Amino acid sequence: MSSQLHLAILSLKRSPHTIKQIDQILTQTITTGLLHTTPTLNSILTVYSKSPAPTKAILTYNLSIKNSIPLDNYTYPVLLKACTRLKSLPKGKEVHAHVTKVGLGSDVYVQNALVHFYGSTGLIGDARYVFDKMPHRDLASWNSLLAAYNSRSGDGTEALVLFKEMMCEGIGADSITFVIIISALAAVTKVEYGSSIHGSVIKNGFDCYVHLENAMLGMYVNYGDVNAALTLFTEMGGRRDVVSHTIMINGCIETGFIELARDIFDRRFDKDLVLWNSMISGYVESNLPNEALVLFEKMENEEVEPDQYTVVSILSACACLSDLQYGRHVHRLILTKNMLHDVFVGTALIDMYSKCGSISDAMATFYKMEDKDVFTWTTAIGGLANFGYVKASLELFYQMENEGVNPNEATFVSVLAACRQAGLVEEGCFLFSTLLRNYKIQPKVEHFGCLIDLLSRAGLVHQADEFVKAIDPGERLVAYKTLLSACMNHSKIDLGLKVADELERLGSEDHAVCVLLSNFYALAGEWSKVEEMRRNMKIFGMLKEPGISCVEVTT
Repeated sequence: MSSQLHLAILSLKRSPHTIKQIDQILTQTITTGLLHTTPTLNSILTVYSKSPAPTKAILTYNLSIKNSIPLDNYTYPVLLKACTRLKSLPKGKEVHAHVTKVGLGSDVYVQNALVHFYGSTGLIGDARYVFDKMPHRDLASWNSLLAAYNSRSGDGTEALVLFKEMMCEGIGADSITFVIIISALAAVTKVEYGSSIHGSVIKNGFDCYVHLENAMLGMYVNYGDVNAALTLFTEMGGRRDVVSHTIMINGCIETGFIELARDIFDRRFDKDLVLWNSMISGYVESNLPNEALVLFEKMENEEVEPDQYTVVSILSACACLSDLQYGRHVHRLILTKNMLHDVFVGTALIDMYSKCGSISDAMATFYKMEDKDVFTWTTAIGGLANFGYVKASLELFYQMENEGVNPNEATFVSVLAACRQAGLVEEGCFLFSTLLRNYKIQPKVEHFGCLIDLLSRAGLVHQADEFVKAIDPGERLVAYKTLLSACMNHSKIDLGLKVADELERLGSEDHAVCVLLSNFYALAGEWSKVEEMRRNMKIFGMLKEPGISCVEVTT
């Protein structure tokens, strides 16, 4: 063997290689006969299993079987790793059979790899079977099965039971164990479980492992216990990293502590792009679009390069403010950074232009996009409908169907709203019927609301009433308000009295409902009821919320 080839084989373990380089080394080992040595084969299999082409590890293994190259307990775990990445159950089971055939059924290293393989491919029962048959187990064996249980969707009970079994048998735990069990606790709503595990982490001396502390931060945030999360965050001190800050900021935003989130953000010196994006999107989600734009400008001043997630949040802020000028500025940035090919960015642009009053720019963006998903189509359809271009909106919907893109729930809300706006009763009823019939979409209250409003406006109040009865009782309030208004407009007093009774039962403490009922009872000549409604408004201290309007003046 040449010294150059020997060095190449040794380098496989030390530095990353391209697929082409690995192929060249494999060819040389075959040519020189070096592949017939187990250590060389293991080195080749290891780099292939970690590479973008794990299939080549399987092909090399097939070659080794054909040439009767001896395999050992280091070979099979590498092969199982490749099978796991490929989600190849048949090949994995073939490797398992070969393990048994060569007498490695009791090797803990190989058996651990089998438990991990079966757990990662969803065969939890097989993983448990291998685990139970193992004559010797180490901590890695337990962690592999624990990870398998955690990967299965559920309430985390199986993982917790196994963890308790580990403790009872004196197996102990390491940082990997605790990271897995803390992840499992995400499905458990009892905070005391999390506190108990936190105590075990401290007792076992793992409280200074930052990846474990970050997992516990995420656990407390998931429970909504910001105080516990903040206490842990403070105790971490200098061990806090960007991940710690991101978890804490997102947790504060989700629980409504936006100012605390900003304070944590400002205290971090070396912010990465994920941290900036979390804070900017947090402002948008908290309905503080101005603050999002100000922070984005600060980000630009600090020469942090935005990505598609940044611009999607900023476009959403522009849409909230109807700030067309700033939206155009972001569009120019998108073109400069060549981000328009991203479906999410393009969809956000369409949404921004639609909500900022420039439907022509919205549709120009739509037609320039090479790739469109259902959300892109839905946004464009909704934009046209909101601008009163009902015919164009419906035509785009049918074009979407013709191109093989299946509409979703939001798409149907948009087209039904378009029909309502234009009074297209027959088309609206037809589209509503296709929800379940063609697309197996169960109608939601939003779909019923559009159809009820459409029928009510057309004076078909009795038909509308039948659809109201199909809505869950707890969600009928808005539908009954719509129906009662229609009864007033079309002088359907008898039905109106029945609807009024339902409204009183559902929302008599709501100001808008009381005003509507008072007006209806006045129309129906039920003056005692009018007095009752007005008395209720005084008793509950109801006041009409003042209207708000604004205009943007440019000079």
